[in-house]
Amino acid sequence: MMANRLGIDTGGTFCDFVLLDEQGSIRRAKVPSTPSDPSVAIREGLRQLGLDEAPDQATVGTTIATNAVIERRGPRVIYVGNEDFTDVPFIGRLDKERLYDLHWKKPRPLLSRGDCLGVSGRIGHHGDEIDGVGPAALEKLEADLAELVAKDQGDVVIAICLLFSYLNPEHEREVAETVRRLLPDAAVSVSHEVSPVWREYERASTTIADAFVKPVVGEYVERVGEALGVENWNLLASNGGFLRSTAAESRPAQLLLSGLAGGVTGARHFAHAAGFDSVFTLDMGGTSCDIGLIQDGVEQYEPEFDVAFGIPATVPCVSVQTIGAGGGSIAWIDKGGMLRVGPRSAGAEPGPVAYGRGGLDPTITDANLVLGRLSPEYFLGGAMKLDLEAALAAYESLGDQLGMEARQAALATLMIADEEMANAVRLVAVDYGLDPREFALVAFGGAGPLQARSVAARLGITTILVPPAPGLCSAFGSLIAPPRVDRVRTYYANSETLDPDEFIAAVAQLADEAVAELSRSVDTEGAELESFASLRYLGQNFELEVEIVGGSAGSWDALLESFAVEHERQYGFSLPGEPVEVVNLRATVRKPQATDDATSFPDEDVPNESRRVWLGPGEASDVKVYRRSQLAPDEELEGPLIIEETDSTTIAFAGDRVRVDESGVLVLTIPGER
Repeated sequence: MMANRLGIDTGGTFCDFVLLDEQGSIRRAKVPSTPSDPSVAIREGLRQLGLDEAPDQATVGTTIATNAVIERRGPRVIYVGNEDFTDVPFIGRLDKERLYDLHWKKPRPLLSRGDCLGVSGRIGHHGDEIDGVGPAALEKLEADLAELVAKDQGDVVIAICLLFSYLNPEHEREVAETVRRLLPDAAVSVSHEVSPVWREYERASTTIADAFVKPVVGEYVERVGEALGVENWNLLASNGGFLRSTAAESRPAQLLLSGLAGGVTGARHFAHAAGFDSVFTLDMGGTSCDIGLIQDGVEQYEPEFDVAFGIPATVPCVSVQTIGAGGGSIAWIDKGGMLRVGPRSAGAEPGPVAYGRGGLDPTITDANLVLGRLSPEYFLGGAMKLDLEAALAAYESLGDQLGMEARQAALATLMIADEEMANAVRLVAVDYGLDPREFALVAFGGAGPLQARSVAARLGITTILVPPAPGLCSAFGSLIAPPRVDRVRTYYANSETLDPDEFIAAVAQLADEAVAELSRSVDTEGAELESFASLRYLGQNFELEVEIVGGSAGSWDALLESFAVEHERQYGFSLPGEPVEVVNLRATVRKPQATDDATSFPDEDVPNESRRVWLGPGEASDVKVYRRSQLAPDEELEGPLIIEETDSTTIAFAGDRVRVDESGVLVLTIPGER
C-alpha cells in the first residue's frame, strides 16, 4: 500500500494542494493565498481535500523566505566581521541592474551600516592563523554588541562572517560562542555553516539573508505545522529536494528558491512521461513567470542566485529565471506614454479587477477575460466567478489613454507580456549556448497554458507540453520531490600541483558528510550519490561545474577531459594543456521517490460549447471549447480551440494540432520548421 503523500505550493496568489492517497489516486484543491497568515489557506485547502487524518508525508514549497527578503520584512540584523572589513556588505560588486540608467540607485543591504561590528584576529588564505582572537577582543565585542542591542528593544539576529572561515572556522566558532552567551535567545547565523565557500561578499550576503529570514521561517514552520497536524513534515528546498521542517528552520537560506523549484521538478516528471527529456519550462502564476531548463532529463543547477538584485545567495539551487509577468501583472503607461506590463502585480489581495475584491488596475488575467480566452463562469472550475464588465471597463479606461479600443489594449497587453517571456527564454538559452528551436516548452501554472502558444511561436518552438492540472504542477513537484542534501565547500587547487589522491579524499569526505546529514532525516538505503567540481582555466573569473565520475586518482584525468568538453560546448573553445583550477566541490545525495502512477488528475464531465474569442488583431471568431476530462488518450484535435480545466486554460490557434498523450499530457504542435 502506498503512503498518503501531500504536496503544497503556497504562491503569491493561490495556494495549491495535491494529495496522492493510499490507492494511488489524486485529489487536489486550490484556494486563494493568505499572505498575512499562510496557515489559514492551508487549513482551507485541507478542508477541501476532505483529509480525515494527517498525511504520512507532507512537503510544502513556499515563497515565505523569498518574499521576506524582497519586501525587507524581517528583524534587525547585526553583522560581525573582521576588523576593517565591516563594509563588505555595502561595497558589494560594481555591476548595475540597469547599465544605462543614470538614476539607478544601488539597493541597500538587509542591515544598517551602524549595526556592523569588527573583531580583531585573522585567518590567512591558506587557513593558517595569523592573529588569534584573544579574550580582550571577545570582551570588547561583547561590550559593543550589548551597547548596540540596548539601542533598540526589537528583535535582533546576528550574522557572523570572518575571512577564510571556510578553510578554518575556529575564529567564527569563538565569536559565535560569545554572541550566544550574551544573547541566548537571538538567532545566530555563521558563514562556515551557512555557506562555506569563497568570495567574501557573496558569503556575507548569504549569511545575512539566512539570519534575516530565520524568525520569519520559524514562525511559518510553527503555524503550518499546527495547520497540518503533523510533527515531521518537510519544506521544499532551493535544490529541488526536501528538508525536514526542523532542519529548514535552522538553515532557512536553503529555502530562498523553495517556491520555484517544485515547478521544474513537476515539469521534468511530466515531460519525461510524454517522451521529452530536453525542455524549457514556463511557469506562469499569478505574480510572476519562472523560466527553467531541463537537459537530457536533468534539471539545471546553479551554485548561487540573486534573491533580488544586490542580494546574492551561494546555495545550490534549481536554475530558474524570474520575471514580473503573471496573471496579476498590471498594465500601465509610463511617463513616455508607452504601454508597460508588470513587474508590479495585483497579487492575491486585492487581485485583478475581475476578482471583484477592490482591484482597480487592468491585469493580464483581465485581458484574457476581455478577449474571451477565459470563461467568467468557469474560473477555478466555477468556484470563482469573474466580473467581465469590470475588466472591460478597466481596459476601456486604459484604451482611452492609448487611443485604442478596450480589446485592442487587452491584446497589446498580452503581446507585450508574451514578448517579455520569450525574451527571458532566449536569455536562458544564450547562457547555456542552446537553440530554443531544438527544445519543447512545458507550460504550467494557472496562466502558463494561456500564453504558451504565443511565446513558443516567438521562439520558433513547435511543441508545447501541458501537464495534467497545470495550475498544480508546482504542488505536484513538491509531492514527488526526493529528500536531498547538497554540501558545497571551497577546495582550491591547481592542476599543475594537485595531488589526485588528496583530491579524491576531499571529495569522499564531503560525500560522507552529505550522506550523514541526510541520514538525520530519512533512511539512506538506496540513496543516490553524485559529486561535482567547479573548474576554470587559470586566469578566468568564473567556473563550470563538472561531474566527478569514479572514486580513484584516475578520476582526475577524466574530470579534466569532461571540463574541456563542457567548456567547448558552452563557449565554443577549449585550451588543451593550459592549467586548470579547482574552486569548489559539491556532493549531492538524494533518495528518489516512486512516482510512476502519479499522472492521473480526475475532472468532471461537462458539455462542449463554443464562444467568441479574439485570438489576434481583427474580428473575433467562434472557437470550440472543450473540457480536458472529455479528451481521451491519443485523441487529436485541430485548432482554433480552447481546453478548460479546473485550474487552467489552454489555447490553440488555427492550424495547431493537439494530441492527448497516454500519460495525460497535452502535446500541442504549432506550424513551423525547426
